[in-house]
Amino acid sequence: MSSHSQFHEISSHYLTCHAVMETYSMGLMRNIPNAHPVYKLLRPHVRYTMAINRKARESLINATGILARTFSVGADGELEVFKRCGTAYSVHWSNIKHNTEERGVDDASKLPHYYYRDDGYRVWDAIESYVTEIIDMFYVNDASVSEDEELQSFANDVHFNGFPAYGGSLGHEFPSSIATKAELVQICTLVMFTGSAQHAAVNFGQYTYYSFVPNAPFVLHKPPPTRKGKLKFKDLMDSLPDKEETLATNVLVSLLSGYSPDEIYLGAYPPEQFVEERAKQAVKELDVKLKQIYEMIKKRNEGLDVPYIYMSPKNIPNSITI
Repeated sequence: MSSHSQFHEISSHYLTCHAVMETYSMGLMRNIPNAHPVYKLLRPHVRYTMAINRKARESLINATGILARTFSVGADGELEVFKRCGTAYSVHWSNIKHNTEERGVDDASKLPHYYYRDDGYRVWDAIESYVTEIIDMFYVNDASVSEDEELQSFANDVHFNGFPAYGGSLGHEFPSSIATKAELVQICTLVMFTGSAQHAAVNFGQYTYYSFVPNAPFVLHKPPPTRKGKLKFKDLMDSLPDKEETLATNVLVSLLSGYSPDEIYLGAYPPEQFVEERAKQAVKELDVKLKQIYEMIKKRNEGLDVPYIYMSPKNIPNSITI
């Protein structure tokens, strides 16, 4: 579990949520004006992202940061994990339906009670339905998408500059152009889901799982045993983090698991976001769907010894703020 916890923090959390959303944020700000419907769709989901990432690079993700000092991999290993995962990364990792199918865990009849998948599918569908309605409003056909120069500049910028060639990969499966309305819907849904629900799922459970350090320690001081029955209690204690490392772990995961004091949650959009009545109605319909998902999850969790709360809409911020 030590290797899993380190991979989770470096790749699943920072790389594929924080860093990826910063890429989308930069592409959005540089290419699409604030009056554009795609800007209005995506802007709430990149709020504070670049600011929090800068803070992370100053204190967490650098050669002398907290991760380098408290993770077994150290500064050099941290960089190597970034390189390997960055090379292999595909934007589809954050598409929960694509991801679960690729990992073979999409079938609820074969793997029941996988609540990340079950709740995540519902949230994805609600976002996708909302995005579809907005895109249908402003784009009459596929040609109107392919002829949108600002939108195409966004896709091109993200593809070539946000996800440049690295280790043989170009674009990491983000398209260099967007040809159809259906493709645009999937891209917007992906960006919105990544910055909201996906980050919530990998971030806000950290204190629950990591604060009892032996459960998944970030550092082990001895290699794992190679033979059964030879490990003594003293060997186990000598392997686990010391008091200072344990304190650092708890401080870190406590901070990361907290919500911003001015947090804005999924579906809460400013009234001036859209002025069109049809768009305002789409926002209301999204709110209704998210409330229904919340109630369903709440009812189910009442019967669970360990409730799964991380994909509940009331626990999902619009954007990465911590």
